[in-house]
Amino acid sequence: MNATAFGGSVPGTDPAARTEHRAPVRPEDRGRLTVDDRVVEKVAGYAVMSVKDAAAAPRRVLGMRIGGARPDDAASVQAQVQDDLASVHVSIAVRWPRSVQQVADEVRERIRSQVTSLTGVRVDHVDVEVVSMTLPDPAQRRVT
Repeated sequence: MNATAFGGSVPGTDPAARTEHRAPVRPEDRGRLTVDDRVVEKVAGYAVMSVKDAAAAPRRVLGMRIGGARPDDAASVQAQVQDDLASVHVSIAVRWPRSVQQVADEVRERIRSQVTSLTGVRVDHVDVEVVSMTLPDPAQRRVT
């Protein structure tokens, strides 16, 4: 006895309900993905946090530094996205005595890789502004 004997039909067996097998739609025909500047800024800010000796720069009010570096905060980032290409400017603090050049290079690489992998937007230019050097905490200093 089949399912049609009870007045019903087996799903997927009705010839009228069958459709032609369609070729997959190409990604460019599905629509467009736009990534906002703020998304790239957030990803880049958190990418800076993953670099060992880089931290968010201290806050400034009227040119005066307020507090110290903020290692647990996302760095100050400005990004401009045009189509699938971004330009990023980041302000950071570097821990003493690390090389500013090495930390800046690590920051650039981390921003490029994380922004591209998470958003699909390529970063063509990263300006790194080092505005502060952080000193070790007094409890961590050694007296010789």
